[in-house]
Amino acid sequence: MGKNTKYWLLAIFMLTLTIRLVLAFFMPNLTYDSYFHLRQVEHISSTGLPLYNDPLSYGGRTNVFLPLFHYLAAFFALILPLELVAKILPNLLIALIVPLVYLISKKLTDNQQASILSAVIAGFLPILYSTDSFTPQTLFLPLLFLSIYAFLNIKEEFYLYLYIFSMFCLSLTSSGTILILGGYLIYLVLLAIEKKRINRAETEVIIFSFFLYLWTQFLFYKQTLLTEGINFIWQNIPQQILAQYYPQLSLAQAIVLVGIIPFVTGIYVVYNSLFNLKNQKAFLLISFVISTTILSWLKLIEFKLSLSFFAIILAILFSVFYVDLTDYIKKTKFYNYTKKITLILTIILLLTIVPPALSFSLDQDTPTTEQVNSFVWLKQNTPEKSVVASNLREGSLVSYYGNRKNLMDDQFNLIKKVNQRFDNLNALFTAKFQTQALSIYDAYGINYIVITSKSKQRYGIEELPYLDKNCFELIYNQETKIYLIKCKLIGK
Repeated sequence: MGKNTKYWLLAIFMLTLTIRLVLAFFMPNLTYDSYFHLRQVEHISSTGLPLYNDPLSYGGRTNVFLPLFHYLAAFFALILPLELVAKILPNLLIALIVPLVYLISKKLTDNQQASILSAVIAGFLPILYSTDSFTPQTLFLPLLFLSIYAFLNIKEEFYLYLYIFSMFCLSLTSSGTILILGGYLIYLVLLAIEKKRINRAETEVIIFSFFLYLWTQFLFYKQTLLTEGINFIWQNIPQQILAQYYPQLSLAQAIVLVGIIPFVTGIYVVYNSLFNLKNQKAFLLISFVISTTILSWLKLIEFKLSLSFFAIILAILFSVFYVDLTDYIKKTKFYNYTKKITLILTIILLLTIVPPALSFSLDQDTPTTEQVNSFVWLKQNTPEKSVVASNLREGSLVSYYGNRKNLMDDQFNLIKKVNQRFDNLNALFTAKFQTQALSIYDAYGINYIVITSKSKQRYGIEELPYLDKNCFELIYNQETKIYLIKCKLIGK
């Protein structure tokens, strides 16, 4: 790597990180799905162990998850306040994708300029701009591409050990590791079809990767698999909201999230490579594109994760397109305009990916400060063993800020009759008759219900239809309303 290239790469990395941190601190709170992970980090910091037996979620339950991300965050929380770690660490990890994309692109093309352009794309992919998301995905994605880079250099001993390390970390971070394993399988199948020689070292590490992944998943999720059966694959998500985790986006929406230029050039590279196999390393990445598409179509991988992986792969494949483009230009009378064409292409790239990235970040679904204050109020003004109902996304806020038992949150594994519970939760906000609502309050021992502006918007209501002063006392009256349930059905 030349000295100038190092400076360019460092500048892109620092610019990406700076923009991400500015956007992260612009928003006062984290995304809703972050608060479960914050509780886990706090528990690890105080006890050294994850909170697998959670006394607050669903009124008390056993939960199972892969803990590496939480341990990493807990380590940094020894140095910085957790509030800062939650903002800085995820954005630092995602920014590390920039140098990883450069290294992989350089390995594919041996072209520094093409690799720098791919790094620029990776730094501003709109789908990656959930800048206030504190989730394991922020560790998973850079680890994934670290393992891919190590795999491309697997013949060297250092990279063999790096690959083993990264795969082990991946398997302890997310079950989404199946993305890379699916890509390996497609890679081997396509090479066999093309009658290409399959490298022995690659075959051995692929087999090792499959066994390592299966072993770690069985170690953590054995009980979940036995309890939920086939629903284990879909994380026991209620059928009523399964489409939210695996949405069917239009082609236009998907193109905006991955960037129109990376999408178009990526399709060109995939099509061209499938019919003209010159670069076996590029063929590996194309295998990842195919496997990601298949796994997403089968709804085996959460949509946002698969689209993020897909977008980064397209950013890398852009380097292959750029090399093909410049090689073609050299054969034409526009040879002397190569630098100007590159500049124009870079400007078009930035104009098509930066505005959507900023918009995506500013449109993140986060609770307002007023809503957070209402859950803090619960902690200070309600009995410790209280059970609080809220909408599904706010369940973790009840546990994190309110330190009270919730009716339901978005951690569904090992929850029995999850579809029935979800229907009952919805009924608390939509029921017309008080007797129906009270029967649900009694069944789950619910003492309070929180109605935020997000709940009103979600259910299309201004207030609960069945409220009356005899049974429901308004104890918190701001934009958010909190009611104490005072009545029970006779005979309960």
